[in-house]
Amino acid sequence: MALNLLELVTGGLSGENTGKMAALLGEETATVNGSLGAIAASIMSGLMNKASATGGAQEIVSRIAAGGFKGDLLNDFGSVLSGGSQTEKLLKTGSELVSFLFGSKAADLGKVIASSTGLAKSSASSLLGMVAPFVMAVLGRQVASDDLDSEGLTNLLNSQKSAVQRAAPAGLPGVLGLLSLSQLGGAPPSVPTGIPGNIASFAKGLWPFLLGIAVLGLLMKTCAQPPVKETPPPAAAVAADTSEAAPDTSTAAPDSAAVAADSLGAFAEYELPNGVKLNIPEFGIERKLIAFIGDPTKPADKETWFSFDRLVFDTGKATLKPESQEQIDNINEILKAFPAVSLKFGGYTDNVGDSQANLKLSKDRAKAVMTEIVKLGIDKTRLEAEGYGAEHPVADNATEEGRQKNRRVDCRITKK
Repeated sequence: MALNLLELVTGGLSGENTGKMAALLGEETATVNGSLGAIAASIMSGLMNKASATGGAQEIVSRIAAGGFKGDLLNDFGSVLSGGSQTEKLLKTGSELVSFLFGSKAADLGKVIASSTGLAKSSASSLLGMVAPFVMAVLGRQVASDDLDSEGLTNLLNSQKSAVQRAAPAGLPGVLGLLSLSQLGGAPPSVPTGIPGNIASFAKGLWPFLLGIAVLGLLMKTCAQPPVKETPPPAAAVAADTSEAAPDTSTAAPDSAAVAADSLGAFAEYELPNGVKLNIPEFGIERKLIAFIGDPTKPADKETWFSFDRLVFDTGKATLKPESQEQIDNINEILKAFPAVSLKFGGYTDNVGDSQANLKLSKDRAKAVMTEIVKLGIDKTRLEAEGYGAEHPVADNATEEGRQKNRRVDCRITKK
């Protein structure tokens, strides 16, 4: 059976240790327990990222040897959490480790953990400091038992990639300076082989110059081409009409839903911080919300809205059709996984028909979405709904296609 360091860490921290950490932080035991996987995965991601840099793996090995991260800490961890000087020393050591792995982004990591787990930001940072030495101790025990050098350590960490990706919180790639966690575990850069002596040093210094020439050439080539028109985001698949006063004779609503699905990219499994797995499209509202929630550089604001892309209403009514349920369920699960997040739903129509009827319909549709999510167990105080009628169109109302895009329900994050 393959070694799973993440399971060793979370298993060693559960039970009595979790209760002690919760007591020290003033948090609920269940909340701390639910956050351990995301925190341990974040620390291991930092170790993998550090090991991929030149000399990084050797630095980790040296810290393990110098810091005594071996069996003793694992055996005595409960007593270390009893308070006093031992706990202070643990937190100091952990804080140094987190800074070593994440540098100036350590504070951002605390925000990512807090956002994905429901912990207070101060608790998230403190818990990172408690867990980091334990992760190093688990790793140190394996290094000692297998007599691993820096290359062996790197291989061991890289073998944990799948488990770490599944448990890591949204927003972690941004903290690590990566586009995605799939980039973890890359080989450290090396000097080109086959170039002897001083020529190697000369060539190594020449790379930035040559790269600059290549980039300049690419930019010149790009500038010479006509600009590419930016593709707007996919429109929400909502009702075929906006009001009873202006009955719709078009049958485009189901078709536009299919077109939207085609533009959403491939569906794939995504595991939320609480372990719930969603089957969601690459460019759908679910992934956009998760990415925004997990990005510490993007605060909740009044301008950033996300359009639902798989909602369908009965014509001229605020009744959701059954095919809308999957996306409603997904939003419900996202809210459960991120308990600190609140949402506002906005309903919109085209400009055909009576404006007051349109305004009422838009409000009723936004409320219908909110009501369905409340039915699934989300506290109503975390949700708002408002109708805007024909305000804020995203397309030209002069065409049926444009009107279809304007008949939509959006949402924005009001708290994270």
